[in-house]
Amino acid sequence: MNEKIEIMGISLDTCSVEEIIESINTHWNQEEALSTYGTLTMKLFMAAQKDPELKDYIQMLDKAVPDDPEVLWAAGVHDGKIEEEVSRHDFTGTLFWMLSQYRNHIFILGETLEDAEEMFRYLEEKYPDIIVVGKDCLLNGESDQVDRVINEINGVSPQAVLSCSRTFELEKFVKEKRKMINSRVWFSLGNCQEIWKGPGLKPAWLGKIMEKNIFKKMVSSYKEEKKEI
Repeated sequence: MNEKIEIMGISLDTCSVEEIIESINTHWNQEEALSTYGTLTMKLFMAAQKDPELKDYIQMLDKAVPDDPEVLWAAGVHDGKIEEEVSRHDFTGTLFWMLSQYRNHIFILGETLEDAEEMFRYLEEKYPDIIVVGKDCLLNGESDQVDRVINEINGVSPQAVLSCSRTFELEKFVKEKRKMINSRVWFSLGNCQEIWKGPGLKPAWLGKIMEKNIFKKMVSSYKEEKKEI
């Protein structure tokens, strides 16, 4: 599945896990602008309905992989293999395995230093062959933090940047600063809390059910309004 989809007025290219990994492989040795990859969740699309910057971020992504089955439903995609991959959250685990096999040099960026440290400890324990050359956070209250983060990434020239974001500030950061970052690939992995729980584990069931209901109502409402136009 490598196709253009549309969800609530947002158009983008989405791929299966295998296709994303193949695409990533082509970028390691290419001298070109930073390639951006990201996971697509219900929460991200709901936030993008209220925030034009997030809408632009989604459409900026070179490749995207759904991380909630409801995203496939909203896009009208019916593919058993893809649905199974999404339900298992295969992308994150496959990505970490690939980075481990290649012994890639990566930089970890969290919204807070605690997030960056937790991701570092998770990778150190589960994927010790991944080489972390630096880690930092975007939100620390310092006025020059954005410039400092860019300089720190560029100073070590990692092959990839892994970002984990609770409130989508890092998604906005890469959208705005993409051309200034000296790395080959950027991976926006979404909610950091879900990452170090391990691929395949889901958040609290009640919160997830509420999120699904809100998302489906938003998608249905958008489709109805579109019919009336």
